[in-house]
Amino acid sequence: MVSYSVMSMEQRVRHGGFYVIPAGGLIGLGIGIILGYQLTGFLAGLGLGYLVFIAGSVKHAGYTDQSGTPVRHDGSYLVRMVIGLYIIASGFAIIWVPRSEWPDILAIFLVLAGVWFIVHGHYRGRSW
Repeated sequence: MVSYSVMSMEQRVRHGGFYVIPAGGLIGLGIGIILGYQLTGFLAGLGLGYLVFIAGSVKHAGYTDQSGTPVRHDGSYLVRMVIGLYIIASGFAIIWVPRSEWPDILAIFLVLAGVWFIVHGHYRGRSW
């Protein structure tokens, strides 16, 4: 196992920061238990932890690794941010959206995800 102090910036971006995802889920679960909405709190905290993780990895764009190659992002973090927002929204949908509308919301999300895969696959390798 590599010591965190000798890791390059690229390795830290790839390796570090994952702890905020389960930490967010646990914090959200604790708040959810206090408020009486355990699953909603857990999903909201998990989504927020995921967004914090993505924001932390985007922050390091422009740094270089040990070989001098810049650490860059290809725009895929935007999709991951949408996934994090979807996790948060699905948590609150449990409370606010009638159960009969959940399949429609999921279908819309899946259609948008499929369109994104087509567009991303077509423009892969090009700069956004």
